[in-house]
Amino acid sequence: MAVYQVFTVAVIVVLAVAATAAIYLGLLNWFGAAYVVRCAACHHLTLSSAKDPQASCPHCRHPALLHPIYTAGHRDQPVRVVGDRLRY
Repeated sequence: MAVYQVFTVAVIVVLAVAATAAIYLGLLNWFGAAYVVRCAACHHLTLSSAKDPQASCPHCRHPALLHPIYTAGHRDQPVRVVGDRLRY
């Protein structure tokens, strides 16, 4: 029974930290200090200090860091970039 209680407390802590981080990110966006924009190369969401889209994001620059299992199986292939245009 103690394992379930520890797991429940851990889930509650993770959710609380994620919710607090989302609130602060929203406040930073509201104050104009940080914006959530799309990457111009791969269209992933990324943070920026300006409203303009960034030329590249951490996903484009460091694919092995963000997707290590996929990169280990596809070493000789370049990073896939989404070819469709964004429609708002």
